[in-house]
Amino acid sequence: MLHNSIPVVMYHHVSPADRELNVYPELFEDHLRTLSKKGWKTLSGDEFLFYIENPEDRPEKCVLLTFDDGFADNYVYAYPILKKYNMKAMLFIATDFIEDADLNRDSFVPLSHNDAWKLAFTERRSEAMCTWREIREMDKSGAFDIQSHGLSHNTPYYITDKQYEVLKEDLAGGKRVLEERLSKKIFHLAWPKGHYDKEGLRIAEELGYRALYTTDRGTNTSANMNMIRRLPVKCKNGKWLTGKLPIYSSTLLSKLYLAVRTGI
Repeated sequence: MLHNSIPVVMYHHVSPADRELNVYPELFEDHLRTLSKKGWKTLSGDEFLFYIENPEDRPEKCVLLTFDDGFADNYVYAYPILKKYNMKAMLFIATDFIEDADLNRDSFVPLSHNDAWKLAFTERRSEAMCTWREIREMDKSGAFDIQSHGLSHNTPYYITDKQYEVLKEDLAGGKRVLEERLSKKIFHLAWPKGHYDKEGLRIAEELGYRALYTTDRGTNTSANMNMIRRLPVKCKNGKWLTGKLPIYSSTLLSKLYLAVRTGI
């Protein structure tokens, strides 16, 4: 079955820093340039939900680009490139790391993934993470659709320890803060570190999340909205990306590809 899935791509950083969970800005621009040339439509969260639920209206080539965590390099590097190509992406943020600081990013220093997270747990977190002013600007522009990563990024530990009441507070809190700050409904949640379980899925759905994102590879139809699969992006050019997207647009092609890739 061809073109019966919407591929979802997972980014973390766009910056000139090292390659760990990062795509260099010139390569990210090549991703968007190549997507545009090849006729791929990038989606907002609302469009993703609509096309998943109404496949008869779906463009043959559509993709959801997602970013996890809310690092400041998303604002400094990725945001201007998205605007340049009039393309869209989704940004999942853990609200405890977002502050009301008013920073000038002209002297921004790009950090590795590990160094950014280390700084995020200090009083200097705004040097590594987006601020509320930047979050509001990006969301209002339509280039980034801001969605939930919970409050604390600690949900993997709550799930492991079966602290489900704390998990519920975290997921509900992240949703509430974003809805208050951005004056919109929040329906999308990406599990921090991709960690979830059956009870966590039940709680998230009970709270009103309609689309739950994992870090697993695979395809996406209306049948797996509670476990949306994503393609981890690599620090490679646009040809690499657009070569993968047709595979993840088809449940059949993806199944065959992943069977060969994993040997299962």
